[in-house]
Amino acid sequence: MLTKEKALYQVKLILDYLPEEEYNLVPQKYIDYIEDNFEYDENISIDSELPLENQDIDEQTYEILDEIMKNIESTKVNRSLEKNNIQPEVAEYVKKIKESNKNYEIKIENIRLNNLIEILKKENSKIPRAKELLEEYKEILKQKEREIIKLKESNQYLCENIQKIPKIVRRFFIKDIEIKLLK
Repeated sequence: MLTKEKALYQVKLILDYLPEEEYNLVPQKYIDYIEDNFEYDENISIDSELPLENQDIDEQTYEILDEIMKNIESTKVNRSLEKNNIQPEVAEYVKKIKESNKNYEIKIENIRLNNLIEILKKENSKIPRAKELLEEYKEILKQKEREIIKLKESNQYLCENIQKIPKIVRRFFIKDIEIKLLK
């Protein structure tokens, strides 16, 4: 994050790239303030070929530019009102309409956020079922492990009993069958 003075320098660089007719719309008080208070930094540069969105612009710089743009817009409205000789009541009405448009945009954003919340709630409701399935799967695996252990134990028992039978009897009953004993 840049200091305010360096952010002012970044604003100055951006304003310097504006076409003359747009630069002339910037109130002189802002230009004077920027000129009097910016701090030069060789690491800060603006590429006039790239859009601002694709450059490393500090948040504070955007805030200053936003304030300047709001002032320019109000200046444009005032000039247009003066040119068209519009009455102050109409100007007030126009201002209210613009304000209500902002409220409308906020309402639209709230609706969009509410929709996202509903989607997240639906997705989150699936989590308990997934946990249940995972627990069931773990329990089944434990059960299989217990059964394998029991089979090994019974196989070991059988093997020990076969070893106790005399060798001659074993050969008589167990012909041509190879027995693998678990150790």
